[in-house]
Amino acid sequence: MTVIMDGKKVAAHLSEEIKQALEVSESHGIKPKVAFVRIGDLSDSISYENAAVKRFEKLGMDTEQYHFPEDVSTKVFLTKFREINEDYSIHGILLLQPLPKHIPMKRVAEIMNSFKDIDGMKASNLGKVLTNDPDRLEPCTPAAVMNMLDFYDIDLKGKNVTVVGASAVVGKPLSLLMMNREATVTTCNLYTENLVDKCKDADVIVSAAGAINLIDAEHVKEGAIVVDVGINFTEEGKMVGDVNYEAVKDKASFITPVPGGIGAITTTVLAYHLVKATEHQKEPVLFLEK
Repeated sequence: MTVIMDGKKVAAHLSEEIKQALEVSESHGIKPKVAFVRIGDLSDSISYENAAVKRFEKLGMDTEQYHFPEDVSTKVFLTKFREINEDYSIHGILLLQPLPKHIPMKRVAEIMNSFKDIDGMKASNLGKVLTNDPDRLEPCTPAAVMNMLDFYDIDLKGKNVTVVGASAVVGKPLSLLMMNREATVTTCNLYTENLVDKCKDADVIVSAAGAINLIDAEHVKEGAIVVDVGINFTEEGKMVGDVNYEAVKDKASFITPVPGGIGAITTTVLAYHLVKATEHQKEPVLFLEK
């Protein structure tokens, strides 16, 4: 019988860990605070920010929001961003993307303290994924996938894994995280020839390519674990993933739905990363507060 992996259950479990960690921080007089930084008014960014703010505040964390007009000058934005980064009362920063074309992402990332980078966007944090450094703050979507697999006691050691999608924020870091668990990983993309051949013998398939029905029954062997990271919308406005869920669910041993799967975990992972970020900064913060 197929197990439907429930993102809300995973988020609830992770929330309990967060609450316990918050009690420890607050016993030291430290209440974690996150800064949300957004340029412009893209609807997707606003929706994500609002959902994240709601989640952080529900967990008892402080939030601060910084909004800039679309045409803010590079100088003005970078100056203010540097001030936010140097504010010792702020333990984590979430920069909403994409940025306007005139704001250089590389310069923004260079300013940010790696221990405040709760979405793992800095090259230094991505490098820590490569070296399996426990101090890393990896991108939240790959972290959400790993939390899902851990919650359902899925051991990747020795497994053949196919990751479809090779972006710098999902596919590539996720492939590395899985390799760090001693899985054998094949990474594909939308242009991979004979994708069925790359998937049909995999023990685990993760699709993060952003294409409706990219993964169908022919891609999935009996008993495979299928994780759908894709977020797409049909012409009718219905949210769906990359996987043809109805065609695949009876072949899989475990499968994530869309919605209600990985997407239900990501904002909670960001909150967990804020806890980690605060822990990294605890000693210098305590010192400065004396």
